[in-house]
Amino acid sequence: MPKPTYEQLERRVKELERIAGDFIDKEIGFEQDEGFELSILFNISQAVASTMEMDELLAIVCDEVRKALLAEGAGVLLYDENRGDLYWRQVRDSKHILAPQSDDLRLPIDGSIAGWAFKHNKPARVNDVSIDPRYYPEMTKKSGFQIRKVLQVPLNTRDKTIGVLMVMNKIGGDFTEQDEALAMSMGGTIALAIDNATVYKKLKKSKDDLEMIYRASMALATTLDLDHLLSVVITELREALTTEAAGLLLYDERRGDLYWREVQDEKGVISSKTAELRLPLDKSISGQVFQTGEPALLNDPSSNPQFFKPFQERSGFAIRNEIIVPLHTREKTIGVLVVINKKEGNFSEEDVHILTSLAGVVALAVENAQFFEELLSSYRELENLNRVKSKILNHLSHELRTPLAIIRGTLATMWKRLRDMGINDFDRSIDRMNRHVQSLNRLEAQVESIMMTGYTFEKRWITDFLQKALDLMVVQTEWTPKIKEAAEIIHHWLEKTFPTRRDELQRINIREFGTNVYHLVSFKAKEQNRKVNIQFNLEDGVLLIPGHVLTAIMEGLIRNAIEATPDNGSVFVNGVVKGDWYIFTVKDTGVGIPESDKKLIFEGFYPVQETENYSSRRPYSFNAGGKGIDLLRIRMFSELYGFKLSFTTKRCQHLGEDAEMPGDTERCAHCSSPEECANLGGSEFTVDFPLADSKASVRGLQEEAAA
Repeated sequence: MPKPTYEQLERRVKELERIAGDFIDKEIGFEQDEGFELSILFNISQAVASTMEMDELLAIVCDEVRKALLAEGAGVLLYDENRGDLYWRQVRDSKHILAPQSDDLRLPIDGSIAGWAFKHNKPARVNDVSIDPRYYPEMTKKSGFQIRKVLQVPLNTRDKTIGVLMVMNKIGGDFTEQDEALAMSMGGTIALAIDNATVYKKLKKSKDDLEMIYRASMALATTLDLDHLLSVVITELREALTTEAAGLLLYDERRGDLYWREVQDEKGVISSKTAELRLPLDKSISGQVFQTGEPALLNDPSSNPQFFKPFQERSGFAIRNEIIVPLHTREKTIGVLVVINKKEGNFSEEDVHILTSLAGVVALAVENAQFFEELLSSYRELENLNRVKSKILNHLSHELRTPLAIIRGTLATMWKRLRDMGINDFDRSIDRMNRHVQSLNRLEAQVESIMMTGYTFEKRWITDFLQKALDLMVVQTEWTPKIKEAAEIIHHWLEKTFPTRRDELQRINIREFGTNVYHLVSFKAKEQNRKVNIQFNLEDGVLLIPGHVLTAIMEGLIRNAIEATPDNGSVFVNGVVKGDWYIFTVKDTGVGIPESDKKLIFEGFYPVQETENYSSRRPYSFNAGGKGIDLLRIRMFSELYGFKLSFTTKRCQHLGEDAEMPGDTERCAHCSSPEECANLGGSEFTVDFPLADSKASVRGLQEEAAA
């Protein structure tokens, strides 16, 4: 082999120098790249350590990825188990195009490069997406962001693939194997960070949920005000589950559907229309939950055949997802608890568990509060009844005391005059009458004693006692014609006042009949110098009713109206035919009936005026006192003869419950004219009579014949 020349040796030396230089440069570049990669991974690790908030963490990570790989955009796609696709959990690009639209840019598993990387758990490096059949062009069409090159790597936790890291459009070249390796390294760190943040979020949510349940339970334990209680619970529920709306539906036993007892939503759409948004049991998911007792989790409720579409149409509130759980008490299901439209993502089984836990406490609290309300209502009714009974006893005592004093005086006068005339034949009869007057005096004293000691009893016991006393009186005086005659008169009065059987029916034209009653009451009112304007207007109508009953009804109502109306006021008596019914109304322009007395007005022995204002004035006098039995008689007649009785009243705003009433509108300090006084208060009593040949009247006759 010939020796190389000098020139050849020189060329070889230079070639070796070049190779050595390239090798050294390459090693230096590799060390620099490796240092750069370590720097990027260090920055990502610092971001992971600095925060557990997912949004903040992923924003830092995406910016570091873009910087490391010199790309126009980068983002994290996570898998949605409910919808089976990939959604953007975070995305950053140099022109800020993708982030605002990210909610609408979901990617399918089949038919996208990202879906392929997720499904096969492999990286995908594509430097020309236009020729790759896996590319999903809809993302570019929807967003306007032009994607030319992508690098996508799967995000793996310890037990599964959770999503994809996507890097878009390498600046100044193509994505390389080195870029892919770096992305894989970053992907592992990112997946771990997401997993930790998810665990942290779940723990924090569990803590918040427990605090919410604790606060709600505290609210339930500190109040029996159902409105306040439910407002607190629903507010806590909405905040804990981050929903747009939440509410409580209770079962209406009378109407057989569900109504909103409490509901809250961000815009007040549902809460302003609750009366229109009742839900049927057989055509709504809430009704199904109520009937089956099983909770319902619906992330697409409109696809459920039981979804009640009129709710959305009437409220204008669109439902995307909802949870409905039943409210069980010890004995029954009383309603359902509902949360609507989770602000982020869909509801989960964990949300169902939380709602179910709270529902049991809410149901118990609602039951207790309802029981308390019923108990309070019963207590108020009992107070009213006690007040009524006290008034009954007081009035009964008054009604007995005055006539007994007159009878005692009259008997003494009769005995003295008979003695002066030398007549002794009536001594025995007068002694017997005195004994019975003394018995009635003892009764009056007993009533007085009962009233003073606070013992009360029902009105039927009073009337029964009087009836038995009367029967005994008849037996003891059967050989004394005058006393027997008096007893028979009282018997007749009791039977007429408190009827127990129907008398023979008469066909009566109420307009003609009423005209006679009008003349009667007008005459009696004038006898008492009453200055009341009675406006009488009756249409023709034929009734089937005994004449004395119709007289008692019409005269009783008109007399009460005149007694309730001050001088210079008006009483309106009207009658019109409506279908099968004759509507008879009597309206006064008095001060109205106190609110506390409304429910008791037909119970009998119940004068409206207070005991301290009571006096037995003559009938038709203003505010005349009496035994309060007129309306009781009319009510008893209604049960016997099949008509309806009702009333409305308006208490004068210038008078309290127990205020003294002026006897003349001209002397009232609160009004300047009779018309103004008439608008301030008054009562209207209505009697619906079945017309003689109507279906209601015929049915009543048939029932009577059958009986």
